[in-house]
Amino acid sequence: MGAAVGLLVFEAFALLVTFGRWLVTAMSFDPERTATPDRLWGYLVAAGGIGALALVAAVIASRSRAVVTVSTQCFMAVVVGVGVVSGVAVQRHEDRIDRPAPAFSGEVGCRSGGDISECAGSGG
Repeated sequence: MGAAVGLLVFEAFALLVTFGRWLVTAMSFDPERTATPDRLWGYLVAAGGIGALALVAAVIASRSRAVVTVSTQCFMAVVVGVGVVSGVAVQRHEDRIDRPAPAFSGEVGCRSGGDISECAGSGG
């Protein structure tokens, strides 16, 4: 029981440090500077590594027949997995928002985007 709680506390602390570092990137004490947080990708990889370690700990605990440790580590792996998948969805959404919309370049088939007489199929 002690190992299960110890691993759970260690993994929760590691996740707190990982995402705490991400939150700190969004802070600035300079009033003239706008702080934007780092992209999530690197932090999601670190969180995925913590989830993978939880799965490894669950496999090792299952060989020792430590049922409580297996269940807590599987729980932690599922929580981390849901968090990583959610983070990927959020970051992909943010990446799409940051891209500028394509500019209008004139009618399709027009050479210079000018008047209709320059467009293909208009006889001009």
